[in-house]
Amino acid sequence: MTRRPAFWLWAGTCVLGAWLAFDTVGGLVRAFPAGAVAGFALLAPTLVLGVWALRRAHPVRDRPLGPALMAVAWGGLAAFGVALPANAAFLAIIGQTAGPGFGAVWGATIAAPVNEEPLKLLGVVLPALAVPRAVRSPLDGWGYGALAGLGFQMSENFLYVLNTIILTGATQDAGAAFVSFAGRVVGGAWWSHWAMTAVAGAGLGLLLSRASRTGAATAAGALLLAMALHAWWDSPLLPGAALLPFKGLPILIAAVVAYRLARRGYLAHFRRAADAETAEGVLVPGERHVLTHRKWRRKERWDVPAGEPRLLLARLRAAELDLLEAGLGGLDADPDAPERLRGDIRELRLRLNASWRRPGAARAVR
Repeated sequence: MTRRPAFWLWAGTCVLGAWLAFDTVGGLVRAFPAGAVAGFALLAPTLVLGVWALRRAHPVRDRPLGPALMAVAWGGLAAFGVALPANAAFLAIIGQTAGPGFGAVWGATIAAPVNEEPLKLLGVVLPALAVPRAVRSPLDGWGYGALAGLGFQMSENFLYVLNTIILTGATQDAGAAFVSFAGRVVGGAWWSHWAMTAVAGAGLGLLLSRASRTGAATAAGALLLAMALHAWWDSPLLPGAALLPFKGLPILIAAVVAYRLARRGYLAHFRRAADAETAEGVLVPGERHVLTHRKWRRKERWDVPAGEPRLLLARLRAAELDLLEAGLGGLDADPDAPERLRGDIRELRLRLNASWRRPGAARAVR
């Protein structure tokens, strides 16, 4: 991963974004340390829980931790930091051309989607370039898009904590942090940046898995839809906290529909590939069910003696999952990977069966 230019582009832009963000919030953190600490204490566990949930939002296995953290860091540092001066410049242009009144009412509706959605979506592109196997389907694009949006969302929530302290007269810093957390996380996290970027990411995942005109059109349409959802959320329409669920519901529905479609396509490919490999004798009958469900893979590990047999079983299942996903495509797809993985599977199965024939072994995998 570190040998690829995309990794260093990601790292350098994250450093730049962190510097730009600190230039904006650093003074506020120094002015309101109690509120900043309270906000961080509330948001940090939320971020950890969100990363865990979105990594698990895959029907077969967790998303790799490295690319997932790359997407989160891009959204929370690079995209957020660069968006701050970009939004300020765009809002200034709108105010000068359309008037300050129009800019105050509609400026964020125009500027934020145009600037922020493409920036967040790069949180799918760069992990895909740095780790080509990371994004091989719309489902992968959805997941990394959601993670990038989550990172952006948490950084923006921290900024709003500091802004709430100012708006409440800077008299109860910690209380303002709790108020902001309740409004933006408890009440608004269900249809925020993660959902918008997940929609755009699903379209981009289709393009990255197999380049085609249909994929390009789908990716462009998904990005435009994410921008439209963002504009709807930032618009002055349906004002008031009581109407926020009605305003946010279309965003959540779009993210759920995109996920269900991407999940269905992934599982259809997974089952076809598993059936084909079973017919060829690479997989044994019944393994498709075990490979599809985490709970069955966990259960069978406990039926295997600890030590080398359990390690070999884990390696066998990982190789089988890699084989079933090899046909999804993606950047830098290796045409020799399927045959190499079939050889690894046969060798691991032989070694696993041999280890189970030793004293104390339970049973063998055919």
